[in-house]
Amino acid sequence: IAKEDSLLHKGRTESLASALSLAHNKIGLKEFTKKNYNKALNHYLSSKEFNENNIIANFHILIINGIILAKTGKKDNLWTAIQNYNKASQINPNSGIPHYYIGMAYQKIGDKDFDLILEAFESALALDLETDLRERTKLAYDKEKSREKALNDFWK
Repeated sequence: IAKEDSLLHKGRTESLASALSLAHNKIGLKEFTKKNYNKALNHYLSSKEFNENNIIANFHILIINGIILAKTGKKDNLWTAIQNYNKASQINPNSGIPHYYIGMAYQKIGDKDFDLILEAFESALALDLETDLRERTKLAYDKEKSREKALNDFWK
């Protein structure tokens, strides 16, 4: 990456574009894992410049854009974030990441819509998740299940 400009100056080849796309994806994932979303987004966008149909970059761009939108807490932005997460789940249907973030967005929209929240977390847990995110999803699921039970018990 540090030599990207000088490498491209010599001429862009398919193998060079592929290597640079892969390098940007790896750095993007590293930054995404560290929650440096703006840096990650920049790397995924750079990766996409070398390969427009890059599944990894397209997936993470949607996820990161959703995260950034959701952080605002505005209802319209939360709905747009959910749309981004849904598109990401279509790109990578085996990943539980989009479903985790869908559940988190639904919590911000209305913390009493347990069906949508729990369904999103259940979907995330049924799919591929890294250990750390699986644990966070399980905790969020258990917390929502407990809140649902407490609310239902209160109204009995």
